[in-house]
Amino acid sequence: MSSDWFRTFHLEHAGVRGVIARLDASWREVLAHAEYPPAVAAVLGEALAASALFAGNIKLSGSISLQLKSRGPLALVFAECTDAGELRGIARHEGALDSPISPAMLGTDAVLAITIEREEANTRYQGMVPLEGGTFAAAFEAYFAQSEQLPTAIHLAVSPDRCAGMLVQQVAGGGGHVRNSASSDYARISLMFRTLADDELATLAPELLLRRLFPEDDVRLQGEVPLRFGCRCSRERVARMLRTLGRDEVFASRMQDGLVEVQCQFCNRNYRFGESDLEQLFAERIEVAGPDTPQ
Repeated sequence: MSSDWFRTFHLEHAGVRGVIARLDASWREVLAHAEYPPAVAAVLGEALAASALFAGNIKLSGSISLQLKSRGPLALVFAECTDAGELRGIARHEGALDSPISPAMLGTDAVLAITIEREEANTRYQGMVPLEGGTFAAAFEAYFAQSEQLPTAIHLAVSPDRCAGMLVQQVAGGGGHVRNSASSDYARISLMFRTLADDELATLAPELLLRRLFPEDDVRLQGEVPLRFGCRCSRERVARMLRTLGRDEVFASRMQDGLVEVQCQFCNRNYRFGESDLEQLFAERIEVAGPDTPQ
């Protein structure tokens, strides 16, 4: 078994599905591209694990991302997982932020946005809700309750070497129950799920973990889907971003040697555009779909 994966499972007779995700090497690579205070890294790790869970919970052809945005010292947390299992993430903050961070600390204006981009249909869906709950796992649960109207329970665990997550969710319409109404089976499953400990989630083999949590249920566990760090930046995407800024702003940002240099915030890759590159860039008449933010 690889060190980075998610696996889906079904409790068939209970009308409940779920996902388990673990990130080792991919998580360490995200941390290698920026220095975060431990408290900020913990929130970013939870967001990354959650993005892998969400990718495993839907039929995805494209990418799913989540953003935590506020006007507080932790301005942005962004995490993304693609259908190819590529993960990336970033956080923007000010100050030391030494104490553990809760959703309430981000302020009353903080929001959670989840975006699904389906490449085969060239469509983009975004749901946005206030950031509520005592923990970020609870905030993600509230998103499903408000946006998807599906009873959902989430557990997230983060350390410097690994982040992990697990999700259980009532199947829509399972057992004849209306959406956003928990069945008795889901209520029973979620009570057992709440006994899960961080170290169990991070270390136990999925088969053993599920047997420990749900000993009386028939569980169908699917094979692992590998995960890895992967950045979607490219020279073409950076060029599109520069076009949206406009000729005057881009040329005004040139360095003394005449170059415009853009560094990807996710992977630290540098893209350089000389004067001839820029002239060609703004001479081309290419339809611009909109800026990629973050890159």
